[in-house]
Amino acid sequence: MNVRQQCVEILEQMLENKTFLGDARNCVEIQHRSFANMLLLTALRRLEALRQILDKFLHKKIPEKDKKIYYVLLLGGAEILYLNTPEYAAINEYVNIAKKYTNRFGAGMVNAVLRQINMQKENLNTVFKEVCFPESFKKVLAKDYTKEQIAEMEKTVELEPPLDISSKQHPEVWAKKLNGVLLANGTVRLSSANRITELAGFDEGQWWVQDLAASLPILLLGNIKNKKALDLCAAPGGKTAQLLAAGAKVMAVDADAVRMERLKENLKRLYLEDNLQTIVSDAVLFLNNCREEFDVIVVDAPCSATGTFRRHPEILHNKTLADVKEQSAKQKIFLQAAAKKLKSGGKLLFCTCSIAKDEGEYQIENFLKANPDFVLCPADVEILQQYDGIKLDENIIDKGVLRTLPYYMKNIGGMDAFFAACLQKK
Repeated sequence: MNVRQQCVEILEQMLENKTFLGDARNCVEIQHRSFANMLLLTALRRLEALRQILDKFLHKKIPEKDKKIYYVLLLGGAEILYLNTPEYAAINEYVNIAKKYTNRFGAGMVNAVLRQINMQKENLNTVFKEVCFPESFKKVLAKDYTKEQIAEMEKTVELEPPLDISSKQHPEVWAKKLNGVLLANGTVRLSSANRITELAGFDEGQWWVQDLAASLPILLLGNIKNKKALDLCAAPGGKTAQLLAAGAKVMAVDADAVRMERLKENLKRLYLEDNLQTIVSDAVLFLNNCREEFDVIVVDAPCSATGTFRRHPEILHNKTLADVKEQSAKQKIFLQAAAKKLKSGGKLLFCTCSIAKDEGEYQIENFLKANPDFVLCPADVEILQQYDGIKLDENIIDKGVLRTLPYYMKNIGGMDAFFAACLQKK
């Protein structure tokens, strides 16, 4: 099976079964993985436009038994319209793939449709330029954001996100060594990196990969040296590393044994495992049976992950309002269980990589109403500006909580959408 046919299988799997690209593309041979990644990401980022374009040319519904032809057409269209593959090469490749799935009629359909797309390429790119978010995802956003904000978000989808790293110490030094840009919170942003493992400092455990937005919540806790911290849903361990690097004694809990092994491997590479205890368990089950209390509890709650669509564009097509509602209900249980294990005067940090306010602002508002023994520790952007680097946008702090959006810091590549609030037990 050649790489393009593998991509057809992967695209179908992601959209039919709501799987993640990162889990699926590992089946592609290493030498072909870069191309497969580029092709699939392109198709996912422009999927809504591709669907509307195919509707324009498909005059008959594709039979269920031949549904793979649809995914063949999506990838063929993506190559012709957005990757500038020579038309004869792209058309021939996808016609040959179609022959493996269906009869001559199906292969002929692929040939005819892709040729039509190629002939009208310039016009199609103009007409469908602004088409980006599917209606199901717009419904997730419309509840909380204006049309102007949503339009700004759509502009970020096609941009390749930069690589952000967090270092144990001296980020200004690593910014120079890696030819990166230092941001005021300590993140080092690299415009590109081929193999992460070959970068200076990786083998020595000096830094780890972590999106700018994901690196901010821990800073809201202030000084946590020698504090007893509980990190819930900890894997793969970016925030755990931050807690340990800041001097906390950390108990990390995650339900996924495989992901927990990855966390331990990462922290071993970083030489940060001395003050770490790991437990594989469902977080709520653990909390209900735990007899200890903690100075700090980080609830990195399960969420719809809708804020990470720049890196994971499959989320645009796999997540709906129903997912937001389901995760919000789970988060409420998490918060209530965690609150019981916090010492008086202790801090509870709640964060999600969701763009939906039901999984952020409204979740915290409801929690504070139901728990008068907790107060919000108002965040200030100056808390986050710790180094002489590029200043963070002031609007990432809104009414005392952290709320980042994809088009913030857009002059240097943007960031994921993220929410965090720091609460204190009276």
